[in-house]
Amino acid sequence: MKRVSIADIMRETGLSRATVDRVLNGRGKVHQRTRDAVEAAMQLLSAPDPGSARARRSVDMVLRLGRGMTGQMKAAWDRHRPDGRFHDLYQAGEEEVAETVSALCADLSRPLIIAAKNTERTNLVLEEARSRGKRIIAVVSDLAVAARDVFVGMDNRAAGQTAAFLIGRMLGERPTSVGVVLGDLAFRCHEDREIGFRSTLRAHFPKISLSGEALGEDSADLTRAAVLRLLEEQPALGAIYNVGGGNVGLTEAIAQAGKAGDILVIAHEVNAVTMPLLRAGSLDYALASDPAQLVERALDLATVSDPASGRDQILFDFGIYTRFNIPHFQKD
Repeated sequence: MKRVSIADIMRETGLSRATVDRVLNGRGKVHQRTRDAVEAAMQLLSAPDPGSARARRSVDMVLRLGRGMTGQMKAAWDRHRPDGRFHDLYQAGEEEVAETVSALCADLSRPLIIAAKNTERTNLVLEEARSRGKRIIAVVSDLAVAARDVFVGMDNRAAGQTAAFLIGRMLGERPTSVGVVLGDLAFRCHEDREIGFRSTLRAHFPKISLSGEALGEDSADLTRAAVLRLLEEQPALGAIYNVGGGNVGLTEAIAQAGKAGDILVIAHEVNAVTMPLLRAGSLDYALASDPAQLVERALDLATVSDPASGRDQILFDFGIYTRFNIPHFQKD
């Protein structure tokens, strides 16, 4: 067994030193999900030569995500240099995604790491391949349970709840209306974030009403047009929460409507697209976890024998970032 340090576990899980220490030494209250993550990391890190096991087994990755996060995950993929193929399907239609996944599923020996819409067609292809022994790891956005072995990503329901809490506390007790920008609810991460957002506003901030939606489909151009229409219909919005991408279009629409600085804006991810918006104050908050850690853990799950210990989700902590605390994973 290899010696595992607290720093090793921190890198693997994304947890703080204090949280890891509490788990290892039984101090204070720790959520069972956090305890599971630490124990799984210890098991993985103590195994002999997990890197060589990863190198011996081919693995493919398919990402149908926004430009910023795809770039971060591709950089992490390139650093690890696994034996496999990386497929960037940015803005690809459902036909192209399904054809790519079908082709990759023909080889059952190669695990597949995938971020895609939770559609019936994609799920059927993945379910059939998985039933014949193919290992499938969903990242960033979850899929149907039968279509993947494990999901690796943030707790997206909790992220939506966090956005609602920030808006509720920042806007105070006065009656206020807010808007939400939707990417595509076929992405489970977008759906879960919206559900968490709506339910938390309703339960804890009854004076805040969700008064409008803009469908941006993760496109800057479509988001810009949709948000302009939303602001024309709802000129008194006090905040906007974007569950998906298209943040450049979102902030441009707010500026074009003469609302810059007047609307609290919360979005997701800190990357080459969103970091300039944070620094400029166009985004107030961004919720994000480290994409490189997601890639590393997904590769281990794909190539090491049963490291998930029967769990069907591995959830990473996420941070709340502003112009004053840009995370190390983007600075690097």
